[in-house]
Amino acid sequence: MDTHKIEEILNSFAVKGKPVEAKAYGSGHINDTFRVTTAEADGTRHHYTLQRINHGVFRKPQQVMDNIERTLAHLNAKAAQFPGVKTLSLVHTREGRNCVRTFEGKWWRLYDFIDDVESYDNVRDPDVAFEAARGFAQFQNMMADLPLPRLHETIPYFHHTPMRYATLEEAAYLDIRNRADEVAEEIAFVRERRHLVAHLLNRYLKGQIPERITHNDTKINNALFDPASKRCVAVVDLDTVMPGLALYDFGDLCRTTCNTADESEPDVENVRFDLRMFEAVAAGYLDTAKFLVPAEVQELVFSAWLLPFMIGIRFLTDYLQGDIYFKTHYPKQNVDRCRTQFRLALCMENAREEMQAIVQRCAKAVGK
Repeated sequence: MDTHKIEEILNSFAVKGKPVEAKAYGSGHINDTFRVTTAEADGTRHHYTLQRINHGVFRKPQQVMDNIERTLAHLNAKAAQFPGVKTLSLVHTREGRNCVRTFEGKWWRLYDFIDDVESYDNVRDPDVAFEAARGFAQFQNMMADLPLPRLHETIPYFHHTPMRYATLEEAAYLDIRNRADEVAEEIAFVRERRHLVAHLLNRYLKGQIPERITHNDTKINNALFDPASKRCVAVVDLDTVMPGLALYDFGDLCRTTCNTADESEPDVENVRFDLRMFEAVAAGYLDTAKFLVPAEVQELVFSAWLLPFMIGIRFLTDYLQGDIYFKTHYPKQNVDRCRTQFRLALCMENAREEMQAIVQRCAKAVGK
């Protein structure tokens, strides 16, 4: 994207100075993100994060932005109670709006850039995993008393595993790209476990597991760390903050921290489940998630398994549908992603007893 176009978009926002540099930033699959630098006449520089909201994924961008604005207002109001925690700050338009829609129909938002932090796409350090778990649990703690009204569901049924399974079956049946035969083994893997897809939702519907405000995308690279102390100081990428189950956040963090391989690893033999990292995540989460009820603690191991299984279903479905959701950089990347997730889920199945023992030990240590 050229600097002239970015300058045109930035002119709608109440920024300080004029843009002098814009670079693509981050490794997200959905939105387009740029780190923008502006300069004032006296040479003072300011840094911003400019994002184009993918309205193909987020069909109601204004609802996404309304959720984010309410979330940030709540977090900033409570920041003084949590020393060391940093929060995002929206830069509003010159008319006071929280986003811009261009004549081309694209939606843009702007944040102040959070300086002096670092992030990781992959992490093998248990101390960092522990801190990430504490950071996301702290986010849930801070959001637990958000006043009504209920936040919008920015992607309806986002973690609704039965719906994800039904969508996969429909994609396999229609097979619009004639790809089902080449992923028959992966489809069979899912079908063998279809009896598990509604487990958490059934407990929720029975009133055993409560609804909470959750992040819903707790990849390790959505946690920001202080470079010196290695403490998690901020949680970002708030598009999917909405009502959900706390267990989904825990499970997704396990998915991205306990896998020894890259998400797009082409050789599943390189995929391992790291129990040491799982213990770090469980310990950090249980240390900070003061709100958990016993049923949630009981299901931590299941949720750690469910999230790679569900994300694998989503990668597989996207491949069958023609790679229309996730960004891909080569023809069968979604297949590699899917196989990596399913291999990780299989590794967890083989380690279930050890995982349960770890959770019990960590829960006992903090009195849960």
